[in-house]
Amino acid sequence: MLAPAAMHLVDSPFADRLATNYVPSDSDILKIRALLVEPEEELARLDARIDELEATLFELREKRASLKTLIDAHRALTAPIRRIPHDVLLEIFFSCLPSTHNALIDAAESPMLLGRICSTWRYVAYATPRIWSSLHIPSPSYSPFIPPHIESALHRVVAAWLERSGTCPLSISHSEGIDHWDEPFLSQILKVAHRLQHIDLSGTVESLIPFLRLGPQDLPLLQSIRINVPSETTYNLTDRMDALQVPTLHQISLDLSLDPLLLPLRWEQLTGLNLACRPVWTDDGLVGGLTSAGILAVLSRCSNLEQCRLRATARDLDLPSEPSSITLPSLHTFILEDNFLPECVLRLVLPKLRHFQIGDFSTFFAMTEFGPGSPGDTELRADIDPEGYSQEDLVQLLRHFSRISHLRLSSRRMYTYGLVLVDEEFLAAFYSTPDTLCPMLTHIAFNTPYTPPSDAAALAFVSGRMSAGLPLQHFGADFGRPMEMDIAPHLHHFIEGGLRLSLNYVSPRIWELDPQAGLSDTLAWI
Repeated sequence: MLAPAAMHLVDSPFADRLATNYVPSDSDILKIRALLVEPEEELARLDARIDELEATLFELREKRASLKTLIDAHRALTAPIRRIPHDVLLEIFFSCLPSTHNALIDAAESPMLLGRICSTWRYVAYATPRIWSSLHIPSPSYSPFIPPHIESALHRVVAAWLERSGTCPLSISHSEGIDHWDEPFLSQILKVAHRLQHIDLSGTVESLIPFLRLGPQDLPLLQSIRINVPSETTYNLTDRMDALQVPTLHQISLDLSLDPLLLPLRWEQLTGLNLACRPVWTDDGLVGGLTSAGILAVLSRCSNLEQCRLRATARDLDLPSEPSSITLPSLHTFILEDNFLPECVLRLVLPKLRHFQIGDFSTFFAMTEFGPGSPGDTELRADIDPEGYSQEDLVQLLRHFSRISHLRLSSRRMYTYGLVLVDEEFLAAFYSTPDTLCPMLTHIAFNTPYTPPSDAAALAFVSGRMSAGLPLQHFGADFGRPMEMDIAPHLHHFIEGGLRLSLNYVSPRIWELDPQAGLSDTLAWI
């Protein structure tokens, strides 16, 4: 509602000229100024009143904040966490520890943060060795020009941390740049070698030898080991790896340049294996690495494997002529990094397999588009990058793993020069009878560049699959192109029955003229 002094502006003689390009005359300007005298005075009074009310409101808010601070401080005394039993508090502390990596030397994270809340929490945390049983020692070499007093302080923190861990089994990780290895850190690790349960070391050959020479008597608790030598030749290191012969060792991860078949491992006791062994040039030519024949040889020695990741780093001239199969009765996760379909995979019998990944993947990634959670006893999730495969190769692979329930065809590249063509013939194999491809399939995702050739082909695939035995529950495609037709209305009946579609398209590109295209930065000739 307008103030009384401004009401007459509603009937202003200039009302029909407002918000126009009208140019007032000198006499009109005098009239407009006279017309605005009272409204402008009223506006000033309103501004003054607003300032007064805002000052009052500010004062009230200040009083409220002071009162609330006192109330909250008193209420905090009644917080249930103050009276929580120590055993329950410890369970909370354990739940706060990192689960995907070793604990960090970071005041903003557990367990160090637990000692910064109050004296009671600090006492409980510092008096519980298990809280300090894992540790990642950061590498000073990744922080150039680190001041000596900072590095010295870090050594003291590590020493105090290990002391707080008491006699608990330890999980330690430490990585150095290839041009630097800090001997005091290695010395600290070697002093607690008898308590090491899990160890993850990355460094130079020279730096690793003191640890690798430790024998079973020095590492009585060791269960898992990860060794990474980024670039150096380690072909002659196999005779100095006593640590790999520890009888309690069940999980091995090695990223080295050597022949894995020469490793002094107790293969039959391994439940977890990760090998990325690169070939090296010697006087006898290229030796080492892991070929398809080598993969078969390794797997034939590991009858108790449950998880396995192998990187094929060398090529076979020929596989052994005998097509004998290898059965791994407990293997549930198998990841093979390779650019070509190795024939060795088709010789594997894996009755408990639940996760399968094959292709040129730089990292393992979860199949998030299919939802969270672990696969059930009857599910087999496969993630395949068929770069370099022929269509026949891919079909052969899918027929070999006929229990696949969740399938993703994808690549870490946007474009591929591979041989696989996801065409109508390939898609029809999934719903043609009687020899249907992947009869247990319920979830499938096609990611660029392995996508159906058209929306019509995608519609035919889903419709055909829904009427060919086990119906789809999820169909996803990342087309990398604009939509040609909306297939959802044609699948409405199936969607109502539970089918979930996840279709991603690129928005059509709208051409726009760039007025500056080809414009030189300056008008000068030189």
